[in-house]
Amino acid sequence: MKKHFLIIAILILAALLRLYSLDKFPAGLNADEAAIGYNAWSLLQTGKDEHSVAWPLVFRSFDDYKPPVYFYLVLPFVKFLGLTVTAVRLPSALLGIASVFLVYLLIKKLFPLVIARSERDVAISHHLGLLSALLLAISPWHLQFSRGGWEVNAATFLILLGIWGFLKGLQYPRYLFLFVISLAASFYTYHSARIISPLLALSLVIIYWQQLFPSVIASEARQSTSTKFKIILLATTLGVLMTLPIASQLLSKEGQSRFSGVSIFADSGPEWQATNYRLQHVDRDALWVKLIHNRYLSYSLRFVQNYLSHYSPGFLFLNGDAIARSRVPETGESLLFLIPFFALGLLSLLRLDSAGKKFIFAWFLIAPLAASLTYQSPHALRAQNMSVPFMIITALGTYEFFLYIIKYKFVYKILIFCIFGFLSFYSFARYLHMYYVHYPQELPYAWQYGFDQIAGFTKANYDKYDHIIVTDRYDQPYILIAFFTKYPPVDLQRDIVMSEPDHYGFATGRKLGKYEFRTINYELDKLLPNTLLVTAEEKVDETKVIGDVKSPSGATMFKFISTTR
Repeated sequence: MKKHFLIIAILILAALLRLYSLDKFPAGLNADEAAIGYNAWSLLQTGKDEHSVAWPLVFRSFDDYKPPVYFYLVLPFVKFLGLTVTAVRLPSALLGIASVFLVYLLIKKLFPLVIARSERDVAISHHLGLLSALLLAISPWHLQFSRGGWEVNAATFLILLGIWGFLKGLQYPRYLFLFVISLAASFYTYHSARIISPLLALSLVIIYWQQLFPSVIASEARQSTSTKFKIILLATTLGVLMTLPIASQLLSKEGQSRFSGVSIFADSGPEWQATNYRLQHVDRDALWVKLIHNRYLSYSLRFVQNYLSHYSPGFLFLNGDAIARSRVPETGESLLFLIPFFALGLLSLLRLDSAGKKFIFAWFLIAPLAASLTYQSPHALRAQNMSVPFMIITALGTYEFFLYIIKYKFVYKILIFCIFGFLSFYSFARYLHMYYVHYPQELPYAWQYGFDQIAGFTKANYDKYDHIIVTDRYDQPYILIAFFTKYPPVDLQRDIVMSEPDHYGFATGRKLGKYEFRTINYELDKLLPNTLLVTAEEKVDETKVIGDVKSPSGATMFKFISTTR
């Protein structure tokens, strides 16, 4: 027990940070979480999703065609906990805790023999895995997506499990099946993994080629290697079979719709820019002009810009993602005080003096590739797997730092440790303060706060009105109402009226029983007979307001207006 005390303590910390008030923070429930929970509940109730498809391998949802794994992970939690916020988020939180432990195990495989500079350094060298696990446990990037019902967090766990399976499989080949199954499962968990996982697998094979396919000399070794080859062949075949359905999905109308909706090509800006530059030339149709100004070059430059933006200090340490749902105010994806340790770790990594460092470096370069192919960058959600190599690099820097200061006199060591302890405690305490106190007040709309109260009010007054119009000011209100009112799935499958896909290929529910979800024109809608209006920022007659929903800061987010008064 004493031997494992530190990793147990880190896992307890990781659990506390991911499980505390999970149903209340983040404050609210975003539409994607509601879709996952409601569809899991619908499967339990009817054996079909909201669109009447039986046990799908792809969930149509908002015409964004979500991969299925997280839906099915949530299903047993909804079965035993009911259709609740906790049931949707708990699987992600648990996988986040498990990921912290996997990083600890992974480091022991990536760096099996950390070369200490002296005998007294040995104790520190054995704690590299603990440092990596601890930093991931407190990482704002990893915490943000562990505390929500995010498919990406499950995909990151599967990627970690697959990598560990590969490294374990170098010694015990049967673990290669775990490697293949986990990475293949990540394909069915989150879209970005379909790019990241194959590239990581290729990197592992290239870096560990000699250990994967050792030269054979002795007869016993030949027999052992023959068995290993058979396992590799079987595992590879299994991987191909598991991923074949993905190929058909990507070539389907649904798969192309999803990619066209979020890809870099959905933004017409680079093409317009190239066209505008060509128009500035007198001979704009000349070959040399076309070679300099064309859509292919413009989109390539945008991809490079997107890619490099994920390594910017502003994104990593200062401001984080621009998308409110993916960031905490005044907080980067990592704690600010870790900048020097990350820099030191990067210098250590660039020496590439071990296979482990080569792989972490490859992962660090691969991690944002999928996110860079989309029109929103930097994108913390789609690049979430980057949080793992990022924290490992920072742990390497912290390790190097400890190795350096351990040579100092006792008094100086105590002073340095005190300064380090104070800065780390202050930085993390401030992050928690921003997360639990200011995040709900500053960005309540990010997690669509208040829809549980809207659902409660409209459900209580459902029979009093002929019609209920809910503003579509915030994303996908229909699924939030369905979730919080526990709208019967059989009725929803019959009643739901979806919109036509928009410019990005996404659709939303417009009508559901008495509910209608659209932009409210108050001057016209106030004339509708016996109607309940749920407004957000629309200008209304305040004397007609019969109730409201306050944000955590006390501001009015929604108003209820009855046209019968």
